[in-house]
Amino acid sequence: MHVLTLDSVLTREDCLCPVCLEIFIEPVTLPCTHTFCKSCFLESVDKSTLCCPLCRKRVSNWVRLNSKNNTLVDQKLWNRIQTCFPLQCQRRLSGQDTEEDYLGRRMKRRGGPARS
Repeated sequence: MHVLTLDSVLTREDCLCPVCLEIFIEPVTLPCTHTFCKSCFLESVDKSTLCCPLCRKRVSNWVRLNSKNNTLVDQKLWNRIQTCFPLQCQRRLSGQDTEEDYLGRRMKRRGGPARS
């Protein structure tokens, strides 16, 4: 995943959490530039050392400050994701299956893809 800027084109691939492999929900972008769903970050982070789940860079001071200020979520990115991918966000927020899960079940019921 490349670093997202405000003027970059936002693709679905850019918005996938490396922990849950789903579109970001309330993305948290760490000082090391790795981004996670807020819930994935909070579940994955080592509570004792507060390190990035990917690169292991310590983010303890950043987490404490942003948690205190209620600014953990990258609000600009979250707004862009909701604008670009409203259906996927709605499904994840409501606890529904992802689009891939839904399509996979439909393929199974139909006997899978046609084989040559």
